[in-house]
This record gives sequence, C-alpha cells and structure tokens, in this order.
Amino acid sequence: MKISTRKLISLTHPSLNLWHPTVDCFTWNTLIRAYVQRTHQPSSPTNTPLSIFLRMRFHGVHIDYYTFPFLLQSVHSPPHLQLGRSIHSQVLVFGFSSDPFVQTSLISMYTACGDVGSARDVFDEMSQPDLPAWNSIVNANVKAGLLSVARELFAKMPSRNVVSWSSMLDGYVRWGKCEEALELFNQMMKENEVLPNEYTMAILLAACEQLSSLEHGKWAHACVYRLGMEINVVLGTSLIEMYAKCGSIVRARLVFENLGPKKDVMAWSAMISGLAMHGHWEDCLCLFSNMVDSGVMPDDITFLGVLSACVHGGLVSQGKEMFERMSKKFGISPSVQHYGCMIDLYGKAGLIDEAWNLLNTMPMEPDVLIWGALLSGARICGDIETCEIALNKIIEQDPTNSAAYVLLSNVYAKMGRWKDARDIRNLMETNKVQKVPGRSSIEVNSNIQ
Repeated sequence: MKISTRKLISLTHPSLNLWHPTVDCFTWNTLIRAYVQRTHQPSSPTNTPLSIFLRMRFHGVHIDYYTFPFLLQSVHSPPHLQLGRSIHSQVLVFGFSSDPFVQTSLISMYTACGDVGSARDVFDEMSQPDLPAWNSIVNANVKAGLLSVARELFAKMPSRNVVSWSSMLDGYVRWGKCEEALELFNQMMKENEVLPNEYTMAILLAACEQLSSLEHGKWAHACVYRLGMEINVVLGTSLIEMYAKCGSIVRARLVFENLGPKKDVMAWSAMISGLAMHGHWEDCLCLFSNMVDSGVMPDDITFLGVLSACVHGGLVSQGKEMFERMSKKFGISPSVQHYGCMIDLYGKAGLIDEAWNLLNTMPMEPDVLIWGALLSGARICGDIETCEIALNKIIEQDPTNSAAYVLLSNVYAKMGRWKDARDIRNLMETNKVQKVPGRSSIEVNSNIQ
C-alpha cells in the first residue's frame, strides 16, 4: 500500500474502508506514520495521528510494537508533554512498557518535550538498554545542558557508534564548550573504533568557528581530506562559515568556488555573510546578484547578510532597496533582525527620523536589539532625547543590560553633562548592574589562551 505524505486523502474517503475486517494493524500503523511525516497542518481534528489511533482502537484492531513508536513521533515539543504522558499510560495498559523499541521512543519523546527526568526514568527501567536507547538518553541530557551527566553516561556506554560521538560533540559545541569538543574528537580519532561522518566534521568545524581558531580550522579541514570525504554542500557551507569567522575570507572564497553547481541557498548565504563580515560590501552585493541570476532563491538568512553589508558600508539607498525587495519580490516577511539592521543603518547615517518612522511601522514589538540600534545611532548624532527614550525601553526589557547604561553615560560625558553621567552610573549601582569586562583570546601554538 503506497501512501503519499504530501497529499493525504481523507480517512472518510470511500477507498479507505478502515472498518472492514481485512484492514489490519499494518495498514493503520502506516496511516499513523504517514500523518506524522506530513509537512502541512491537518485540515481537521479528525485527521491527526492521535485520531487515527483512537479510531483504530474503536474498531478493535490489534496493536503491535510499531504502533506506539509511530504515534510518539507526533509528540515533539513541550506543549505536547501531557499528550505524551497520556500515550505513555496507554503503553502501560497494553503491555508494551518493556519493549526496547517503545522504550527508546518514549525517551526520545520526553527529550523533545524537555522532560529529561522522565526520559531518565524510562531508561533506568530498561534491563539491557541497546545502543539506540543509550544514544537517546545521552542526547536527552545534552539538550538539557547537563553535559557532565551526558559525559558520564557516554563513558558507561558498552559500545558507541558515530551517532554517539556526534551527539556528545554537538552538546559541547551547542553549550559553548568548544575546547572540550576538540579534546573529545581527538579521543575519537585515537580510539579509532568509529570513523566520523560528514555531520561529525560539520560539528567540529563549528567548534573551530566559535573559537575563531584558524589553525584548528585548517587542521579540521585536513582531517576531512584524510578521511576521504567529498566536500559536499553541507561540509562546504561549514568550511565557508568557519574560514570567514576565523579571518580567512580568501580560503572561504576558494571553498565556495570549488563547490561549483552544488551550491544551495545555505552556501550562497554563508559566503554573502562572510563577505559582509569582512567589509567587502561591494563584492557581497555583487554575489547576491549572481545568486539570483543563477536561479537560487534567497531566504531570510541571505538578506541578513546583505543588509549587514549595507550597514558596514553605509549604503543607505542600497539597504533600503534590498529591504523592500525582500517582501515585494521574494515574499519574505522581515524579522526583527532585519528591522534591526535597517534601524542601525539609518542611525549610523544620522537619519534618526527615518529610523523612528521604520520603528513605528514594525508589525512586532521592538526588542532590545531594535532599541540598542536606535540608541547607538542617536549617540552618533547627539540626539539625547532619543538616547534617553531608547535607554528607558532597554531597561524595561533587560534591566541588566550594562552596555546601554555605559553608552548613554558616555554620551552625557562627551557633552559635558557630568551630573547626568554620574546619575546614570548611580542608577547602574542602584539596579545592581555591573559592566561586563572585555575579554579576548589569542592563539599560541594552536592553543587558545
């Protein structure tokens, strides 16, 4: 039976006589899985995986050990936690609580819903957890930020595969422990029991990117070649981002060019953002034109890179044109980040009135990013009134934002308004706001210090 997950027919369609006695569990399970995998929202509450399961029970169809894992895949976010617990109770009722496939699915469900405690309870009830179960519980603790617990579980694993290593590496990178990620990768290579795959190497490159370590990045790139991996679009995009962040835009460009026709929107966007980061705004805008001419549709990330280039280059007219093209030509609704770029662009050009006009037309509430951009622009042109309004808004939304206090205090000091400058500093003390000290790192003999 072949079911398209792109366009599913209704359960009431005459061709689906589901209450016929010959319709078995396999058919119902296939329907549940198909509705879980669809990419569009259900047209009605009767066309959901849960509703199919309930109909399955109503018609007295026997449930097997595939039913609940498929059903649990539909529970994938914290708001669905109570539903997941209800399904778990049904697992107990029908006697599948000791099935490894079902138990692993329960761990994954609780992980997706943010309940790592319940995930651990299910894992601890397993007499002999298999490798997928171990991977699931490690991933649960990684996602919750419990890296020490995840590492302890990782160390206890009877065996590991590339998923195990990649999950632990991803946890370190996700939570900013990039040096630990490099150490773990070295351990993986020394043990030489499991070879990394493209996903593993993309995680390693992300660690080098966060560390801004060019030497480590080049070493990781060399590992890719030693492992005989093809530089596909995923690895290529990771390399572009890493080299751009680590200061080698030349290497980033070389990787980009070598991708040839394989370049997708992510690769183009990474190169555009890299050029913007390095101040090559003319090349950035030219590359954007080449992208569109090549038939690749830009996305919201692409336009963040383009607008950033306009901000760095002070290209007001080009920035305004690109901002308008987003929605009018490409149908992309600007996010708060795009509005932030435009307000930053107007502010740095001294066009505070234009910045205010754009801010007042935003479809969403301005956040700290928006008010910070306005404050920065108002400081440049000495618009004290706007500075004060922006600071008050920032304090309302983020009372611990020390940068805003310091910025306005410096504006007052520059204008000789020493009392106002002291008042701002006193306000910081009253609100117990401490200035975040500057921090930098250098790379010495491939070590980050």
